[in-house]
Amino acid sequence: MSGFRLAGLLRVRRTQEKLAAGESARAAASSRTAGRLRDDARAVLGAHELGGGGAAGWAAAVAARSALRAGLQEAQGEAALAAERVGEAERAWAAARARTKALEQLEARRAAEDARAALKAEQRRIDDTRRGPLGPTAQDDEEHRP
Repeated sequence: MSGFRLAGLLRVRRTQEKLAAGESARAAASSRTAGRLRDDARAVLGAHELGGGGAAGWAAAVAARSALRAGLQEAQGEAALAAERVGEAERAWAAARARTKALEQLEARRAAEDARAALKAEQRRIDDTRRGPLGPTAQDDEEHRP
């Protein structure tokens, strides 16, 4: 029974998975921030009123509204990009998890095989001790009679 030969690779894969999970969390936080900024820009644009004040006031209000609309469009674009980054980060995390899980399954199989081999060796030792150096005892013969 030796250690799991791919233990080093499994540690690397687990580290990669943790990094991918962290990146996914950062992308999600960035997406939430972008969504709040978009919602704030939408609220500011919705609350903007075209005031009076003559032709100059009207032109200023229209220019302000146009600038607010451009800001909203930029915020919408940033929110959409952040949502795409979340999807990419979640896919990368899922792929990293799948790679880790495959190695964990190999490790579990190896541990089960090692446990079976240890039990088999222990059973052989018990059987050899019971039989003694001269072969099976009379009790062994009685137990194995048909």
